[in-house]
Amino acid sequence: MTIDNLKCFILVAENLSFARAAEALYISQPAVTKQINSLEQELGVTLFTRSTRHVELTPAGMSFYKDAKDIVRKSQMAINRVQRQNTTSDSLQIGLSNPIALFYLAPILKKLHTEYPDIRPNIDVPGYKIVLNLFLENKLDLLFYFKENMPKKAEINFIELEKDSLSCLIPANHVLASKASIAMDELADVPIIACNPLNAPLSTASFQQQLLEKHSADRVLYCDNIEVAHCMVSAGLGIAIIPNLLILKSPDFVSVPLADKAPLSFGIFYHKRSKNEALHKLLKLI
Repeated sequence: MTIDNLKCFILVAENLSFARAAEALYISQPAVTKQINSLEQELGVTLFTRSTRHVELTPAGMSFYKDAKDIVRKSQMAINRVQRQNTTSDSLQIGLSNPIALFYLAPILKKLHTEYPDIRPNIDVPGYKIVLNLFLENKLDLLFYFKENMPKKAEINFIELEKDSLSCLIPANHVLASKASIAMDELADVPIIACNPLNAPLSTASFQQQLLEKHSADRVLYCDNIEVAHCMVSAGLGIAIIPNLLILKSPDFVSVPLADKAPLSFGIFYHKRSKNEALHKLLKLI
């Protein structure tokens, strides 16, 4: 199995067409067929059902698709890291725990680019657990993260950028949408949209768990991340608990703070002993 095999499989899976995958890869359609056949033979499963007019993923193909995407993404990250070691020190590897935090990063990058146009930022947003491991393994120069999620280590510095709090993300027409704050007891009979605890701040996962212990299974909808939670709330399927900083704006929903919850601390982490000049230039701007 090669990365080229996987890239070929991903393109066929996303286009459901061997011809379009061949066009994207600038190779012939028989070459694409050969790569897919080789992959299926090695895995011992059929990834696609195909006829002259139709291509469809099999259940095995659907299962393999997510893993293939993850393998290709990680291999590209490894290549990027190696290549950065052979380039100028004006490269800055930045990690974010959630895509929504990109809106927070944008003005900082704008100022950095104005002051130091030669610095090249590389941004990774792979999810809470993965991005934390990358930072702890010194594969990131800078990490935008909630303080509560970071293990205490003497060689890591933290700069707080903002105090945050947990809020209820509520459909705009919901009876609770007009309240100034919401107590936990008021959510007892409300359908809850629960985010994957591996993709959420610890406080979110902890509060969700308290709620779920008081809810029957038919009153809980699960989703993989905060972005999907926004969609489900917008559709009126329930209420989600999310750090206020990560809540997007929309007329379809409102955010109402949770009552009596300790504030969260959001900011940047960096390694004390880092010799990356680009990092220190950014820290001075912040």
